Amino acid sequence: MTAGRDKKRLLRLRFAIRHPLRTLRRNQSKAIERTGFGLGQFAGIVTFVVVVLGWLTFQYVSHYP
Repeated sequence: MTAGRDKKRLLRLRFAIRHPLRTLRRNQSKAIERTGFGLGQFAGIVTFVVVVLGWLTFQYVSHYP
């Protein structure tokens, strides 16, 4: 019973290793359908936080010569 499940899991893993972009795209679509939140939104938020923290760090450092 678990041998079939393990074999199926290995086939999925092998496919994911051979086709990482297709796997990422498929999982991304599933995530957006379920939650409405995807990798693009996450990347945008991370970029915004990095820019704001960089700007604040620059402001902090520029006041101390």
